[in-house]
Amino acid sequence: MTRAFDVDAVPVTVVDDLAPDPDGWQSGYVSTAKTGYRTVAKRLPLLIVTSIRLSAQASRARTVALLLVQAASSVAGAFGLYATTDVLSPLFGAGATPDRIRAALPSMLVVLALTASRSLCDSIAKAIAQQLGPMMDARAMIRLQELCTSAELVAFDKADWVDASQRAERGSISARAMLTNTQLVLQSLSTLVGVAGVLAVLHPVLVPLLLLSVVPRWWAAVRVARLDYKVFVRWVEGRRRQHLLTALAVTTGSAASVRALSLSGYLVERYRRITDAYLAERLRLVRAETLSMIAGNAVAGFFTGVVYAVLAILLWRQAIPLAVGGTAYLAVSRVQQALLRLAMDINDLYAEGLYLEDYRSFCADAAGHLPPAGTEPVPADFEEIVAEDVRFTYQGATTPAVAGVSLRVRRGQVVAFVGENGAAKTTMSKLLARLYLPDSGRILWDGHDSAGMDVEELRSRIAFIDQDHTRFPFTAGENIRIGDWTAEPEPARIEQAARHADAHRFIGDLPRGYDTLLERSLSGGLSVSGGQWQRLALARGFFRQADLVIADEPTSNLDAAAEAAFYRRLREYGGTVVMITHRLGNVAECADYIYVFADGRIAEEGTHGDLLAADGWYARSYRIQRQSFERGDENRLPGQSESSGQNGSSSTSTDGNSLPSAIRSS
Repeated sequence: MTRAFDVDAVPVTVVDDLAPDPDGWQSGYVSTAKTGYRTVAKRLPLLIVTSIRLSAQASRARTVALLLVQAASSVAGAFGLYATTDVLSPLFGAGATPDRIRAALPSMLVVLALTASRSLCDSIAKAIAQQLGPMMDARAMIRLQELCTSAELVAFDKADWVDASQRAERGSISARAMLTNTQLVLQSLSTLVGVAGVLAVLHPVLVPLLLLSVVPRWWAAVRVARLDYKVFVRWVEGRRRQHLLTALAVTTGSAASVRALSLSGYLVERYRRITDAYLAERLRLVRAETLSMIAGNAVAGFFTGVVYAVLAILLWRQAIPLAVGGTAYLAVSRVQQALLRLAMDINDLYAEGLYLEDYRSFCADAAGHLPPAGTEPVPADFEEIVAEDVRFTYQGATTPAVAGVSLRVRRGQVVAFVGENGAAKTTMSKLLARLYLPDSGRILWDGHDSAGMDVEELRSRIAFIDQDHTRFPFTAGENIRIGDWTAEPEPARIEQAARHADAHRFIGDLPRGYDTLLERSLSGGLSVSGGQWQRLALARGFFRQADLVIADEPTSNLDAAAEAAFYRRLREYGGTVVMITHRLGNVAECADYIYVFADGRIAEEGTHGDLLAADGWYARSYRIQRQSFERGDENRLPGQSESSGQNGSSSTSTDGNSLPSAIRSS
C-alpha cells in the first residue's frame, strides 16, 4: 500500500547569491561570478601566469619546451602568411600559366615548409600539454588531500567547509583545462599578432574593423561563462543533497532502514523535487545563454560584412593590387578565425579560472588552519598534564562548551570524566588530545604549553579512541596498524593489539584473516558488525602504545561486562588513561580520580569514595545505576525513566556475577 506524505514540508533550498554570508565564503564566489568584462581583460595576464606557474611546478622542463614550441608555431604561421603574397604575385601577373607557376614555385615550397613546420609544432605542443595535464591534476589533488587531512579540526566546524571543499575539488581539475586554454590563448594571440602585422602592412584600416567583428562574440562568451558558473555556485548544496539521497538508496548501511520505514516513495520524491528544481534552473540558463549568443553573433556578423565590403572597395578602387588583395582576404579570414578562437579561448580560460579560484581560495583558507610550527618541547616522559582555566566555544555558538575548566592528570593515573550528555566531557577530551586549541587558558605538559608544541609529535604520544570510530576501507590488519602507521607492520604486534581488544577471534574467522578487506563496496571486501568495528578501533588504540590514552566511550556498542573487561585491560596497559563512560560501575572499579562535568564546568571531583561521601550528582547517579543493574538496565542516568515497573511488567534480574565488581561489592 502506498503511504501518503507531505513533500512540501521539506523545502528544496539552494545557495542564494544574495543570502546572508556571515563566514564570508559565498561572497567571494558570487562576486567572482559577477566580474565585469574589463576585469576579465585585466585578469587575463594573471590567469596565464598562474597557469604557467602551476605547469612549471608540475614540470619545469616540459613547460619551457611547450612555450618554445608554441612560439615557433606562431613564427612559422606569420611568415607563411607573409610568403603567400610572393606566391600570389606571379600567379596573378602577366605571362603564360606554366611560367607563372614556375615563378611562384619557390615561394610555394617555402609556404608549404612553414605550414608543415607549424603543424608539427602544434602536434608537439599538444603532446606536451597532454603530459602536463595529468601531472597538474595529481599535484592539485594531492595538495588538497594534504590540506584537508592536516587542517585543524576547528575548520570542519565552519558552516560552509564541506561545500567549499567540494568546490575546491571541482577547481582542482581546472589546472589541466587552464593549461590547455592557456596554450590555445597563446597560440591564438601569437597567430593574431603575426597575421595582424601582415594585414596592417597590407592595409591598416582592416585591423580595427576585424576587432569590431569579434568583440560581440567575446562579450557573449564571457556572459555565458558567468551565468554557468553562477548556477554552479548556487547548486553546490543541492548536488550534495542529491548525493546524500543517492547514498541512502544504494548503500548497505541504510538499506534496512529505508525498507523498514517504507521510505522509497519519500526519498524518490525528495530526489525528484531537487532534480526538477535544478532542471528548471538549467533551462532558464540555456535560454539566457542562447539569447546572449544570438545577440553577439548578430552584431559580429554585421561587422564581418563591413570588413569584406571595405576589402572589396579597396580592390575596386585599386588601392591595393590583386595579389595583395588575395593575401588580405586570406589574412582577414585567418585573423577573424584567430580572433574568434581567441575570444572563445579567453572565455574558457576565464571560466576555468573561476573554478580554479575556488580551489585557490579554499587552499588559502585551509592553509590558514594548519597547526603552527612547534617551539615548545614535548616531554619525553611527562609527569603531569594540567589544564588551567580552559575555555572553548564552537564555531557559531554563543555559549562556551568549556567554561573555565581546571584539572590535573598525573602520570600512570586513570582519570574519569563523567556527567550528563552535553556537559563538555568529549570537548575537554579533544582539547587534551590537541584536536582543538583552547580559546583561553592553557594545557600544560610538565609546565610546557601544548599550544606551542609540534602537533604531530604531540599527537603521536596520544591514543584517542572515540565512540564515533571511523570505518576505514582497509584490511582488518591495516585498520589496526594505522594506529601507528609510521611503525613497522609487525604481524605479532598487530595480533597482540587485537588480542587486547578481544578482536583476534573474530578476525581469525574472516575469510582471509587479517588480510580481509573490510569494505563491501570494493572487490573482495565484506562488512563486519558495529561491535566488531568497535573492537578494531580499540585494537588501533592499543597498537599506538601511547603515553596518554583518551577513551571517549569507545565501548558504547559493547555490553557492560565487555566494557568492564576492556577497562581492566586498559588499566593493565600501565599508561596514563582518561576515560569517559556513563557506566559508573566501571569508573568506580578503574578510576583513580574522577571529574564530574556539568554545563561546561567541573561540578565535583575526587575519588570514588570522596564523591559517594559528598552525596552529589555522582553519588545519586551511582546509586540509581546500581539499582538499574539489579533490574537489568545498566545504563540509566538521573532523568531517565526506568524501563521496568512502569507498565506493570516485571523486570528480569541479572546474575550479580555479571556486574562490575565495584557495584557487586557496594
